[in-house]
Amino acid sequence: MSAPDAPISAAPTGEPGRAKASGWALPLRIASGVLFVPLLVLLARGGGWPWVVFVAVQVVLGLLEFYRMMRGKGLDPRTWLGLASAMGLLWIAFRPDASPSDFLLTAALLLALGLGLRHPSRPQQVENIAVTALGVLYVGWLSSHFVLLRELPWSAGTEYAAGATFVYLAFLVTWSCDTGAYAVGRLWGRNRPWAEISPRKSLEGAIGGFACATLAAFWARAWFAPYLRVVDAAAVGMLVGVFGQVGDFVESLLKRDARHDDSSDVIPGHGGVLDRFDSLYFAAPVVYYYLKFVVFRVP
Repeated sequence: MSAPDAPISAAPTGEPGRAKASGWALPLRIASGVLFVPLLVLLARGGGWPWVVFVAVQVVLGLLEFYRMMRGKGLDPRTWLGLASAMGLLWIAFRPDASPSDFLLTAALLLALGLGLRHPSRPQQVENIAVTALGVLYVGWLSSHFVLLRELPWSAGTEYAAGATFVYLAFLVTWSCDTGAYAVGRLWGRNRPWAEISPRKSLEGAIGGFACATLAAFWARAWFAPYLRVVDAAAVGMLVGVFGQVGDFVESLLKRDARHDDSSDVIPGHGGVLDRFDSLYFAAPVVYYYLKFVVFRVP
């Protein structure tokens, strides 16, 4: 989850809307978190279709935000095709044995290419096809790892209920990284080597996020993740501490390229769905593949 980036063009000094938004940001962030966390715990614990539907709602909102940003650049992504393809990816993640993945992926590709023939004179056809596919991969495919994490017990040989702890692990370590980076950056951030991407992010904040992610992984091991050895907790924490922040920077880069401050304002105090889940898009696959290949040694 990224903190709001600095505005692309500075607002006039004393603008009341800016001051009010800044003053209410922290209370809104806390309030939305208080509402969201119990919902996340409840849905992850149950798993199954309710969890898939939750992830699907996040994908739809995130993909709409992404395509809206791309339209701000003058591009014209195929929204309905992107949404349908992303839903197909979630279905493949949830029911891999019952999903004709080769057919679904081939059909999506052929449709994306064939639809360009409907408007041969429209400019930027290649870019429109490419940005449609990028949205599906960035939001849809990376989000499918939330489902893969929850369904991992079927192949890992653990109780199905353990899948909830896999989800908690990814969210806890990622949010700890985000919180550490935000707090340390606000208190001690001085060096800003990534100013062209996100002017508010500092080297000190990045180090703080990395440290908090590592500590959170050990906390998770002691609390609800006994399947992690000491070396596993260290590895998960450090990997998320790096890749989660990379995901944050990637979304900041996309926003600045599209000249957007936040992807939307759908989540009070946080901005849009992409602002909330950007770090998780990178962290969830890292946690999933580490658990799958290293901890549970699933072939």
